[in-house]
Amino acid sequence: MMRMRPRSVFLATACAVLIASSAAAADDDSRWGVTIWGLSYHVNTAIDYEANNWGAGLRYYVSRHVFVEGDALRNSNRGIVLPVSLGGELPVASVGRACRISAIGALTVAFYQNIRTASDYVKWGPVPGVSVRCGHVQPNVIAVLRPSDELLAAVVASVTIRF
Repeated sequence: MMRMRPRSVFLATACAVLIASSAAAADDDSRWGVTIWGLSYHVNTAIDYEANNWGAGLRYYVSRHVFVEGDALRNSNRGIVLPVSLGGELPVASVGRACRISAIGALTVAFYQNIRTASDYVKWGPVPGVSVRCGHVQPNVIAVLRPSDELLAAVVASVTIRF
């Protein structure tokens, strides 16, 4: 089992941004996107969570800053998760002429299969995050929250390719 360190996640995201930075950001007419999921970091290290959460999803932009997305991916408990989200992206800064940093906020409903505890359940709630869009490539980092004293459960990384 391979664990991804936060430094590796940062390096992979930085490489994706640098490669895409030469792309023009004037493709705001892109309504569709394919999201590729891959990595997570969990705050609670006492449980043997899986850091590799491979999967894919389809995103559709209802308007320039509002999207709906459905995904299927392997979750950190070695089962599947099937989330459906309604979200928005609020541009907060530009990086040069080709890249834009946005705050992400979504309301998500997700079916979880938990192999570790042999249970299935549905969860819903807010999902905050940040994205850096350079042309058609958009790395995303989101926070998975939980209703407890320790609010942050995990940080998850994905890349959306818009077309």
